[in-house]
Amino acid sequence: MALAALGDPARFRELMSRAIRLTADGFTLDPALIALRVLASRYGRVTPAFTAATCPPRLPTAPVEPVHANLAAALQDRTEQVMLQLAARARRLTGSGLLCLGGGVAMNCVSAGLIAQAGIVDEVHVPPAPGDSGTAIGAAAHAWLDVTGRPPTGLRHHCYLGPTYPDLALPAAPRAGLQASRPADPVRHLARKLADGAIVGLFTGALEAGPRALGHRSILASPLEAGVVERLNATVKFREPFRPFAPVVLADRGTDYFRLRQSSPYMSLAAPVTELTRDKLPAIVHVNGTARVQTVTREQHPFLADVLTRFGELTGHPVLINTSLNIKGKPICGTPEMALDCLTESGLDGLLIEGWWVTK
Repeated sequence: MALAALGDPARFRELMSRAIRLTADGFTLDPALIALRVLASRYGRVTPAFTAATCPPRLPTAPVEPVHANLAAALQDRTEQVMLQLAARARRLTGSGLLCLGGGVAMNCVSAGLIAQAGIVDEVHVPPAPGDSGTAIGAAAHAWLDVTGRPPTGLRHHCYLGPTYPDLALPAAPRAGLQASRPADPVRHLARKLADGAIVGLFTGALEAGPRALGHRSILASPLEAGVVERLNATVKFREPFRPFAPVVLADRGTDYFRLRQSSPYMSLAAPVTELTRDKLPAIVHVNGTARVQTVTREQHPFLADVLTRFGELTGHPVLINTSLNIKGKPICGTPEMALDCLTESGLDGLLIEGWWVTK
């Protein structure tokens, strides 16, 4: 999705139209171009014919060339067309104004955002773990329905389902070269550090379900800082420079900064930004003029909502950069030890972990 915004879909548009054909009831794939899905790594996802018509596979260490961006753009363009057609068909067949997206492609926040913006339905819902990892949640819900005869309740806004460490105690020097203290007011302490330009890891409460960091295992930074994206990519995340960073905003201020028709609690929708955002917060604007936004309410995440409120009082803008607490190639930090590893191995300025402030 990120690379697609840098490319021109025209070069491979006709190829993608042949590879992924629209039909009356959805779409179909041409197996001569896109191989049948198999559960073995020795089989490629695309065919030699597809490679011959596009480009050789790029090694992870090789540079990203314009042809790669153009190919990404064409695939993203076709994905959007398919998803918009499927959404319109679902609305016609069911009459429902609520559309729920499932499967790995539901993580395509650009396509989901386009559906939301198009007004095909009243609301687009993407669960926090719509791909394979969320199957366990669906299986549990199905078992509950089978046993009780009633649909499960209490799932709303419950994306924080993993391990939690509420009684964490740290020594003054949790590791060689690290020092820990306990601020009297963690909200004010964190907001002040962010307003001063620090890049901070946040480890609090239960681990998020799904691939998005939603404020429990996050790296936070001020979008007002010059060069913050370059610093995050080069010294903290160690990832490709074309990838954008997502913003988190107080839900009741979301429309000031993003052209949202609905809430986006799980960072699952990309939305066009407003002129205010372009002018004041360019660090969170991707080259296509959108941002993958997370909206936060006090009900969903009281601590993060309080931090955003305080940060807004200090800077005038209740918006922060929010990316996952990890380094490229490693999983999101699920345990305190992993979070301390992330602090020591990256350019993080500090870590707020269950109320403890840890620095190098």
